[in-house]
Amino acid sequence: MGGSEKRLEWKVGLQNPVEKFLTAESYGNKVNVSGTSLKGKQTWVLELNKDESVYIRSPLGRYLSADKFGNVVCSSESRGEDEKFVVVYACDGTGRWSFKHTKYGYFLAGTDEDIQCLAKTASDEEMSLWYVPMAMHPQITLFNFNRKRYVKLDNDELRCTQLTPWGPEALVTLEFKCGKYAFKTADSRYLTHTGHLTNEHGKNTKFSLELKLSADSGLAGLAFKDCEGKYLTAYGESGVLKTRNKVVSRDELFFLLESHLQVTIVSSNGKQASIRQGLEVMASQTDAESTEIFQMEYIKKAKKWSIYTVDGKYWRVDDKGSIVADAKLADENSQFDLMWQKDGKAVIKANNKKYLLQRGTGALIATSDVISEKENFVIRVVNRPVLVLKGESGYLSMITSGSRSSQYACNKSVYDVLRLEQGPGGAYFVKGENGKYWTLGPDDSVQADGTTPSPFIFEFNGNSEMAIRAPNDKYLNGEKSGGFAANSPEQRKSCILRF
Repeated sequence: MGGSEKRLEWKVGLQNPVEKFLTAESYGNKVNVSGTSLKGKQTWVLELNKDESVYIRSPLGRYLSADKFGNVVCSSESRGEDEKFVVVYACDGTGRWSFKHTKYGYFLAGTDEDIQCLAKTASDEEMSLWYVPMAMHPQITLFNFNRKRYVKLDNDELRCTQLTPWGPEALVTLEFKCGKYAFKTADSRYLTHTGHLTNEHGKNTKFSLELKLSADSGLAGLAFKDCEGKYLTAYGESGVLKTRNKVVSRDELFFLLESHLQVTIVSSNGKQASIRQGLEVMASQTDAESTEIFQMEYIKKAKKWSIYTVDGKYWRVDDKGSIVADAKLADENSQFDLMWQKDGKAVIKANNKKYLLQRGTGALIATSDVISEKENFVIRVVNRPVLVLKGESGYLSMITSGSRSSQYACNKSVYDVLRLEQGPGGAYFVKGENGKYWTLGPDDSVQADGTTPSPFIFEFNGNSEMAIRAPNDKYLNGEKSGGFAANSPEQRKSCILRF
């Protein structure tokens, strides 16, 4: 996560004044500014150096470079003086950046096929100002370097107090609009520069993003500047987030991490799995505190899940089939299969090839060879009361005009923030930004026009990846053209959504 010896690497898109993205073509060393959305070819890595210069690395692992004639290519796999730029942050309040070549002194600029490094000024006229939207998923946890703590919602403030980001209080949704970011809490309030939370998004909730090294330690991180030129910090004994200083020290440095899936697991007895009583996992609680919330981590190589506790331990199955939460590592005995059922419930299979169920005492055991009601669990996501969805072609966002204005497109560079409500069994109800529930239209397209909820089933199948099964028993499917409808009888690549 970063000591002073580690470069800050930040995945972004670079969008010119007419909202076209810098694009690295897969053939040759060609670059252009023609991308209409932030996809793989438009994702660049900014590498921050100790002198606050940056290298700009393409999706193919090559670096952007310019020569003395202003020609721009992306061919070098090594970093030198021709590949080095310095970021100049715009003073016009837009949050935009420009990239000045350190060797030749000109600015990177471009439109369509014409990309060059000959601009003398950072301006719209020379097309040398860039919006810099992040390429990571916007639902994150926020870590402060100085406090070595994560931010959590605490009543009416965001405070930097958590050792481990846990539960919905640790979720922050970043909204990127017109070059600036806003911090949105799980209960849909915005952080203001004074540290207060508000329901209204305005001047006092907008922050410009900067890549910074702290003057006192050389640590690299992200700094957020408010409308008065002050930087966000964790202030005072309570660590409340507010702006205070106009210089960046380690107090003003943050790091963003994608938020892991955290859930409650409800057994057939209606009780939640818990470690409140000790190391043995028991289906024994009706209320959900930190000891009833578990982090689901997908092990890609094994195609299995591990289940992590707030105490920093993993579930494991012991020699008798009992489930205990005492493993330091997610080894084979701490790996589980999830098998999704038609009603949205899940069957959990341990490494001993047995299915989990609960004893009469509530203790979870992996001893069953058959699947019945006792082997069914409701797995409820708890750290996504609000939800942003991204498919292979872009973000999910409502169409804003015309007769299809309540329908969704899945190829947008901006995103809608959805709200989740618990439905029957393992189902969810989804609400759009207009306050209406998701329903299916006559062509099975997804639209937010319902006054009463319809149940949708979430099937988690990877770290922050899922497919959604609609009331017609088909999966939501995203098309490259932007169409988003429940028309796939099986999970395909185009059905996978990041959340």
